[in-house]
Amino acid sequence: MDIANKIIEATEEVFNTMVFLDVSTEGCMIDGKEEIFSHISAMIGLSGDITAMISIHCSGYIAMEIAGAMLDTEYDDIDDDVKDSLGEIVNMVAGCLKTSFADDGLDVTLSIPTTVSGKSYSISSPKRSNRLMVPFDLVQGQFFVEMKYSFGN
Repeated sequence: MDIANKIIEATEEVFNTMVFLDVSTEGCMIDGKEEIFSHISAMIGLSGDITAMISIHCSGYIAMEIAGAMLDTEYDDIDDDVKDSLGEIVNMVAGCLKTSFADDGLDVTLSIPTTVSGKSYSISSPKRSNRLMVPFDLVQGQFFVEMKYSFGN
């Protein structure tokens, strides 16, 4: 199962149909161990045949640009609308992945999205988890979609 390609397809679909921004990528970062620096992350959990955390990480500027494109407005700071928009985007990406996993015979349930922001934070997961990180480019800059996952319960 090519999970990296599923992430790319899901992210492109959401950004093309709901955010109205063109995204591009050169594919998954090698072995997913790179550190990234961001000011805002939106996350959602998956459970069932695959247990996962899907996250979108970006700078505050990119978060405001993404929310602005989605809601057709401009933002000067990371307010509740920006956080909610990023949470909704990760929810939609996870929904697309859930559908794709169902096509492969996997039963998956989504949790409620969570958004964190700040100048210094880290997100960790169990050591047994696999990790994929896909950088996406916008005209305005770059954001990352990350998936930490394991199969089975």
